[in-house]
Amino acid sequence: MTSRAASKDSGHWQDKRSTLQISAGYISGFWAAKQLVAWIPAAAGHSREWKFYGNYGLQYYYQTNWWCRVGVKAVYELDGYKLYTSKNEDGVMKGFCTNHTFTLMPSVQFTYLNLPAVQLYSGLDVGASAYLRHTRYEPGYSGEENNLVWLFALNITPIGVSFGSWPVYGFVETNLGYDAVVKAGLGVHF
Repeated sequence: MTSRAASKDSGHWQDKRSTLQISAGYISGFWAAKQLVAWIPAAAGHSREWKFYGNYGLQYYYQTNWWCRVGVKAVYELDGYKLYTSKNEDGVMKGFCTNHTFTLMPSVQFTYLNLPAVQLYSGLDVGASAYLRHTRYEPGYSGEENNLVWLFALNITPIGVSFGSWPVYGFVETNLGYDAVVKAGLGVHF
């Protein structure tokens, strides 16, 4: 999140340079890409009844000057689906698959509008993501499977808006990549 400075000359941003944020959002670009890839086997006869359980984040930032801050983002995303024996849900359920995505990314954000109660910013995050797929089969179809894949993680924040009073504030962002496409949260300066 950006500082609560009234202007770049006010010095207010220097009072409390650290921020901690929590957030929740709706699907990541990574999740949307998984859906597209999963559509191909679904069309070939492996039906999936998808459920999205959320995208949650914890972020820390340090304000280096009135227009730039650096930090780290931790993002967790969860989804799952039922596996059936036929192309549609008319078949017998043979298992359930749960997908966990844990992402850790160093982050930089740039403020381009810095008013007393509203700030606009953009950002870039680059890091790593652990994608864990846990499949639990019904009796007669096998036991359990765990697959872990490490992935390069990239996220771009085209626009973010922070608003509210000092030291607690709210924020809303749009993202492309491993963070929620649309997310909202609360932050605190300290």
